[in-house]
Amino acid sequence: MHRLVILGAGFGGMTVFHHVVKWSERYDVQVTVIDERESFLLKPSLPEVAVGEKVVGDVTFAVRPVIEKYGRFIRSRVQQIDPIGKCVILEDETSISYDTLVVALGAKKDFSSVDGFKDYGHSMCTDVLAAQLSEAVSNFSQGDIVIGSAPMVQGTRTPDAPFLMAACEGPIGEMAFMIDAHLRNRGKRSQTRIRCFSPAEIFFEDVGDQVHEAFGALAQKQDIEVETNKIIDHLEEDRVVFTDGTDMRSALTIIIPTYRGPDVLTLSGLGDEAGFAPTNEQYQHLDYPDIYAIGDGAARTVPKLGHLAVEQGAMVASILRRNITGEGDIRPYEPEIFCIMNMGNHKATLIRSNTLYGGTMDIAYYGAVSSFMKRAFDDYVLHFKGKMPPDISQRLLNVYLDRLQ
Repeated sequence: MHRLVILGAGFGGMTVFHHVVKWSERYDVQVTVIDERESFLLKPSLPEVAVGEKVVGDVTFAVRPVIEKYGRFIRSRVQQIDPIGKCVILEDETSISYDTLVVALGAKKDFSSVDGFKDYGHSMCTDVLAAQLSEAVSNFSQGDIVIGSAPMVQGTRTPDAPFLMAACEGPIGEMAFMIDAHLRNRGKRSQTRIRCFSPAEIFFEDVGDQVHEAFGALAQKQDIEVETNKIIDHLEEDRVVFTDGTDMRSALTIIIPTYRGPDVLTLSGLGDEAGFAPTNEQYQHLDYPDIYAIGDGAARTVPKLGHLAVEQGAMVASILRRNITGEGDIRPYEPEIFCIMNMGNHKATLIRSNTLYGGTMDIAYYGAVSSFMKRAFDDYVLHFKGKMPPDISQRLLNVYLDRLQ
């Protein structure tokens, strides 16, 4: 029996799970999934929770019944990984042995690195904080709203990975446009100034010129201001203060914090200087070949984006199949920025770009069709319990976008 242990039941972990269980029983593979939550959280929908369009229950499903149809689910925090003894130590000191380990725990959102966040900041990055932000947005009447990102940190063991100043800025633009629409619908927009900031020289530094131009035109049309080269120093009750000595007045401050690798990787000696797992191009740990790391917790995942976790999970699942069964082709990993930015009032912008990785694709399509695509994707993932839409839908999307270009 081959013991496969998957840490994390998010996008990456569930992608590996759904691929592997197609053949695991036939080849005597025991699949165990460990997560500290009982529910899958559709994180790309948290901005909708943050403006009151949805509640957390709308964007989750229970993972235990899904996983236990084919394998074992353990709800627990992982305390330590022993790569020599090939086991995982849980919070109750239970030891779970593995032959192959897939780490898909996501990243640690380091809110403590933003001085003043606890007292004066809001975020859409967790289900708890998104629900709290929803209440703040609902009660907001006038003043300045400031939305931005703390700097990203990266280690040095994967020098060929792209370097970015921000982990993921899509949710910043999404929150700005959705709050803009929300306030316009309430007749409060004229009493509000919406400002976004980025630690990078260019807002959305992970895409190309066409997407920048499209976003800039939409932001200008909606009177959303964007400032760059702004590295946050601390928050005060009525302002955001930056390291260059400037500040922005703010009645509502929304922050994406610095991302770091999960604590268990650092404690187990499996992380780089920033805590992320260093891997080769097949997302196999550089020091321990029986460990794979995918998603936000992997050093190569730049930016920190759910779509990349899904693509990495599909590739790693194909590698596992080849290694364990000797069958199947290894799925190529072709990274790209792919997201749909909800902008309120049934409009959205579909963004697809691979310029960060040396490609030439750079598309931004704004309209009701993009909004429909986002709703369709969310509904599919929730209805089919973490499965991604079939490959045919991707091919049809490619044809559609080619015609747009």
